[in-house]
Amino acid sequence: MDIFNRTRDNEIEFGKFLDKVDNIYKNLKEFENEIDLFDIASIKKSFRAKTDDFFREDRKLNIGIIGRVKVGKSSFLNTLMFGGRSILPAAVTPKTAVLTRIEYDAENRLDIEYFTYEEWKLLNAAANGNNQKNEYKVAHEITTMVKERNLNPEDFIKKQKETIYYDTYDELMESINDYVGENGKYTPLVKSVSIFVDREELEDISIVDTPGLYDPILSRVDKTKQFMELCDVVFFLSKSTSFLDKNDIDLVASQLPKKGVKKVVLVCSRFDDGLRDTLWSKDSLEEAVEYTKKQLCNYADQAFTNYKNTNYYINGDLIEQFKKPVFVSAIAENMAMKGLENLNSKEKRVYEDLISKGPITTEQVKAIGNMDEIRKLFKEVIEQKDVMLKEKASSFIPVAKEELDDKLMRIQTLAKKRINQLSTYDKEKLSEDKKVITSQINKMNVNLEVVFNELKEKIEQHKMQAISEIRAYNREYLQVSEKEGITTHFEIRKESTAKWFKPWTWGTTSRVIYSYDEKYQYIDAYDAIENIRNFVEDGKECIELAFNKSLDIAVLKNKLLTIIIENLDALGENFDASYYKLLVEKTLNGIKIPNIEFPTTPFEEIITSEFTGEIKSNSMKSNFKKVLSDTIYDVREGICNKLEREVMRFEEGIDELKKNFAENLLTDINKELNAVIEQFENKEIEIQRYNKLIEVIDKVEINV
Repeated sequence: MDIFNRTRDNEIEFGKFLDKVDNIYKNLKEFENEIDLFDIASIKKSFRAKTDDFFREDRKLNIGIIGRVKVGKSSFLNTLMFGGRSILPAAVTPKTAVLTRIEYDAENRLDIEYFTYEEWKLLNAAANGNNQKNEYKVAHEITTMVKERNLNPEDFIKKQKETIYYDTYDELMESINDYVGENGKYTPLVKSVSIFVDREELEDISIVDTPGLYDPILSRVDKTKQFMELCDVVFFLSKSTSFLDKNDIDLVASQLPKKGVKKVVLVCSRFDDGLRDTLWSKDSLEEAVEYTKKQLCNYADQAFTNYKNTNYYINGDLIEQFKKPVFVSAIAENMAMKGLENLNSKEKRVYEDLISKGPITTEQVKAIGNMDEIRKLFKEVIEQKDVMLKEKASSFIPVAKEELDDKLMRIQTLAKKRINQLSTYDKEKLSEDKKVITSQINKMNVNLEVVFNELKEKIEQHKMQAISEIRAYNREYLQVSEKEGITTHFEIRKESTAKWFKPWTWGTTSRVIYSYDEKYQYIDAYDAIENIRNFVEDGKECIELAFNKSLDIAVLKNKLLTIIIENLDALGENFDASYYKLLVEKTLNGIKIPNIEFPTTPFEEIITSEFTGEIKSNSMKSNFKKVLSDTIYDVREGICNKLEREVMRFEEGIDELKKNFAENLLTDINKELNAVIEQFENKEIEIQRYNKLIEVIDKVEINV
């Protein structure tokens, strides 16, 4: 397309903008002790990356599928692009999260990018440390996976990139699990994979399933951020049972618009989970669907309204389109396509929950899936491709200028705040404020104790509910249905070949082979493996849900801020609520919901060591059911013990946070006040410098 041809006018316009950014950086360089210039430098780097990517011959429409691990991105794409087949394996843990790109090509192939030498070196260093932070734990898990698979990392690091060709589309799909699957042979060494398939509907578009911005492996976060810089359209997935947490809201409302994304579709994924949580308290499925959607829409509206009211540097018009999420359930869509007789055990459980208020039709199940609305939006996006890309081609400088203005406004606001502090207060007054703050914060500890104890009580309550649900699932997964098989028997009989009118044939015979079918009942040993895997997945979801229900960051933040405001408003004009809000958010970022891992291999081996294939005899069936019952019991107890341990660790973290919250808050406040007090030594000079900084920025804003 012509829009991808970089013209002489483009070159001149882009060159002028980059010169302006260089000039701004140069003019602000003398203030680098007061401000952080990294953001200004990054604008130039980002601008070059985006324009260089856009103006190339093979540029496609970049569609990003974004969301954290386990929101259902892979299931969403499998249902949307591959008719529900499990082509893209789900990355159920951070250690198996791989950025996966899907594009059209006449030749079916995989382009694989492995970790670099430096990245692997950093991973090993993290894996060998004693730190319990998530990134260190995941690094240890990745290096352990490499050892378990008997892989030599250097063999892959030397390659850096590899291309593998396949004769057919089906052959490619059969092998992709080796590179992106949870148990894939090479997954732990893979950073990203590009899948090129001979599917004409993918022509001129590039779909990317991202590992997310919350991946503990920084090199993969960087890869995701690099892609986001180049993204044109984003389908942002947030799970119904933990819809729009603080990280989701910040990313979708603030970060994506600044990256130049032209369209964002907010998808409430795994809608069946949220619906089933509501269904028990409603009289009908229809009422539960309507109520759940209304509640989640109201939550989205309130969340973005609150965000808009407290953040001044965001695109308010773009936020409006986020207030009406699209509700989807990939599992419900697949159930509607399969038919009841072909449902797996997990789908059967979803179906049984949905019919708890009465029978439902295939159309109702499909409506809960709602993938047709996504397909319609997807089609519209592709049809509007040329228009969106043309708009993007003309928006590089306006978007970059808006981001630059944002950075400069923040710097200017900080400078004005410092001038006000230096002009309004004196050293003695601020020193007195330090004493008042110390006294008031010490009084806060009783109130903080109440808030953090309430959180611990909640997690204990939801832990017991989760254990109850896990024990209920136990009964379900003890069941294995018998299947019907057919055995064909063959018999050889002698039959006369004599003909009465042919005397010479009298007494002759021939052998004839007869066959007949005999039906029998059997149990498939693999069904037990599937039961174990599904039980573990359900158990992990119960644990995750227990933590999500217990930890409402927005409510916790509001309680902590209320305590601070009630205790520190005695500071009068020197009390800056927005500043303390940032300190609270910084503290709450330390609260992490654990990533739950529970390997199934040891339990699967108990089954496979004794049983394989079809189990036919009654004695073998009885023995099989006994072994399965014992194994499911062990799985249940293992999951419950895992929950107990994770809750214990979580509560220990809360105790540590409770212990350090007031102290850290006081340290941060004193650090800020000490910085201002130090500047009182050269008060007039500092005020002059901040005024000069504001003057420089004013001139910049006029000329950019």
